[in-house]
Amino acid sequence: MISRAFVGCLVLVHLAACSSSSSEEPEGTGGAGSSSTQVGSASGTGGAPAGSTSTSSAGSTSASAGSTASAGSTAASSGSAGGGGSSGEGCSREIRIPTTAELMTNPKMPDPFTFLDGTKVTSKADWACRREEISLLAQEFIYGKNPGAPESIEATYSGGTLDITVSNGGRSIEFSVTIRAASGGGGGPTPAIFSIGASAPAGVATIDYGSVGEKLAKSTGSQGRRAPSGLFYDLYPDHRATGSLMAWAWGASRVIDALEKTTGHDIDTTRLSALGCSRNGKEAGVIGLFDERIALVAAQSPGSGLVSGWRPAEAEKSAGANVQTASQIHGEENWMGDAFEAFGNSNVSKLPIDQHEVLALAWPRPLIIMEGTNDGWNCPKCVYTTMKYTQLIYEALGSKDYLGFPHPNHGHCQQSGTFATQYYDAFVNRFLKGQDVETADLFTDSFTFDAARWQDGDIPTLD
Repeated sequence: MISRAFVGCLVLVHLAACSSSSSEEPEGTGGAGSSSTQVGSASGTGGAPAGSTSTSSAGSTSASAGSTASAGSTAASSGSAGGGGSSGEGCSREIRIPTTAELMTNPKMPDPFTFLDGTKVTSKADWACRREEISLLAQEFIYGKNPGAPESIEATYSGGTLDITVSNGGRSIEFSVTIRAASGGGGGPTPAIFSIGASAPAGVATIDYGSVGEKLAKSTGSQGRRAPSGLFYDLYPDHRATGSLMAWAWGASRVIDALEKTTGHDIDTTRLSALGCSRNGKEAGVIGLFDERIALVAAQSPGSGLVSGWRPAEAEKSAGANVQTASQIHGEENWMGDAFEAFGNSNVSKLPIDQHEVLALAWPRPLIIMEGTNDGWNCPKCVYTTMKYTQLIYEALGSKDYLGFPHPNHGHCQQSGTFATQYYDAFVNRFLKGQDVETADLFTDSFTFDAARWQDGDIPTLD
């Protein structure tokens, strides 16, 4: 079991009390989408009219500074999910983050409904605080810290290009994002996806983010971990321990800030999503998990780093399977934070959370993960175990129909043209376009969940 008492630890994060999160669906309309190689159809390329220029200071928008705390220190939290969300809404509890040395071994996937101090989650109000604890733990031990909103943002939109200047601590960076209007028109603000090599469904605009992410945090092309570089690290030199997945998520939050401060792009910033496959799927998922302005959290074939449980993957490797594990992914790229190196091999059981809890950061928003049972490196059994445990969390919170998991017998990034497309379209049509679409039971039970081995604690019924 995870340690139930860190009473001697002085790592405190105080969350201000405010109203609890809402799970209401966005309003909107749009036509059904189709699919090509990646889920979704090609979008149009028409430019939108020129918009306005705006300068904003931190705290002036719905995005607030991320909740961060270092192990062994005391910090105040804004109650956000790392740079633009509100995972701590409704929470007025002190959260203590242990040091790595204080972590205890737990061979099971940790109980999502028990705080690190042993307190049980008995209500949705409690879950708001537990989500904030999970977010802080994910930043501390897995992805690295998200610095949250900067001191100021300047944004100008014109002719399909969003120009952004971000300033913090006497430093500034600049980058631009291309926006493509939704195919099929529709009139009025439309939903949009952050495209990381993916295509937007009909009626959904495209925010081309793949090349932007590479400028913010440069990839090594899976050629090994190297010293981090890119605009994010230029702006935040004290965040060099933050992995590129979190750096990319931070950048997407700044794009949303800029969209909220400009006009002419015809994007409804309350109806946003992100989509990518493989490495890009990891990025799309982390973008959604750490900014609650992303209305639909989605990813295709992300595997390890997002949806493959660390403990199940280590168990599968020990049994002879060729799957990606915690130690492998840390060494392959700069995706994960520096602190994650401590949890390779048998040390993975000391992680205070696992990916089922990280995915549950999406709640109360909908979440859809598309994987394939023939994608061996992604560890299909590990992916299923994580998603099934996540489904139990969503069910306890009363939102089982907000979780989608198509898992056909296809390989890496090859789910298009199957029921996976139907699942994805249903989620887009309901949660981005506001259509009356049923999303219950869109979950593939491709394996059997070994609750005796992995489930740590009972699943409560939360009021």
